[in-house]
Amino acid sequence: MAAIASWDVPVARWVQWPENGAPELGFIEPLLRRRLSPLARGALHVANACAQDCPSARFVFASRHGELQRTVELLRNLAQDEELSPTLFSLSVLNAAAGIFSIARRDQAPATAIAAGAESFGYGLLEAHLRTRQDPTQPLVYVYADAPAPDPLGRQPGDPEAVFALGLLIHGNGTIRLHTGIGPGDAVGTPSTLQAHACLQALERGSADWAGDRRHWHWIRQ
Repeated sequence: MAAIASWDVPVARWVQWPENGAPELGFIEPLLRRRLSPLARGALHVANACAQDCPSARFVFASRHGELQRTVELLRNLAQDEELSPTLFSLSVLNAAAGIFSIARRDQAPATAIAAGAESFGYGLLEAHLRTRQDPTQPLVYVYADAPAPDPLGRQPGDPEAVFALGLLIHGNGTIRLHTGIGPGDAVGTPSTLQAHACLQALERGSADWAGDRRHWHWIRQ
């Protein structure tokens, strides 16, 4: 595959969810913790596991759908002329997990939220790479989290079957080099799997490919 763009990120650790047991969210205040969606719980769990020994870390969050379930609920309330919940609204925005994470850690490092369709994971990783190039000495936590699109939209091609979250701690002294390559659109199709699953496969097994409706992506663990 002839790459039209490629880059490397140094990975110090990665964490996925679900794994064994419930997400560990003891660092979140109990009242807020009860209000979190399964998506936010997974995202915050992997973020905290990646950043546990970093007093401060930049944060990039990516998701194709984000808190779409909450958005659908708000739209249904509007359609029925019901009063909207300020709490529900505040937790429906794409950067809700990023904000909660920074508040819980009392960390004022920059945070970014990315959504780019089925390729959200890849372009979120590109954002993480660019931020790391600006300052390789400061750790960065990259989190991708998603869930299948809710009704009335229904599960979309490339959606996970259930909530899935993957976190990477990216740091200049990371011992793993994760290479990303993007190829031209001559081998693309309808995505059948979650893009983040391909990157996880590369981290675990060495390499993986993913074809979407725009680009062909390739990951290599070095």
